[in-house]
Amino acid sequence: MSLKIGELAKKVSCSVLTIRYYEKEGLIPSPERTQGNYRLYNEDYIDRLKFILNCRTLNMNLSEIKQLLSYKDTPNQNCSSINHLVDSHIKIIKENINSQQKLIQQLLDIRRTCDGLCTVDKCGVLKEIGDYETKLAIT
Repeated sequence: MSLKIGELAKKVSCSVLTIRYYEKEGLIPSPERTQGNYRLYNEDYIDRLKFILNCRTLNMNLSEIKQLLSYKDTPNQNCSSINHLVDSHIKIIKENINSQQKLIQQLLDIRRTCDGLCTVDKCGVLKEIGDYETKLAIT
């Protein structure tokens, strides 16, 4: 079965531009082309693109995805490196969660400075946000 790029995009629920980008970045190999220079994709591309899109859903970056695809393309090697990659990704996500929790607390603190009853020129939120950079430099 051969698919043109638009058909492939519909099958995997992504844009044509995304497919071209992944091809340019080396995540998917360049497909065969017709005499009219249209790209033709087979079933293998569907599976590979779904894998890539699933990785993106898990917030993996292109470098991580390339590594996983490399492992996937050489299936007889030990998978301990894959576990290490996933563990590293989990660590990054946990660090991001901690940063986001700190940001939420900062925003809650800022929000408490305004009861919503004063005029904008006396709004504590606007004042706090205006002074925000200074506070970040101090903490």
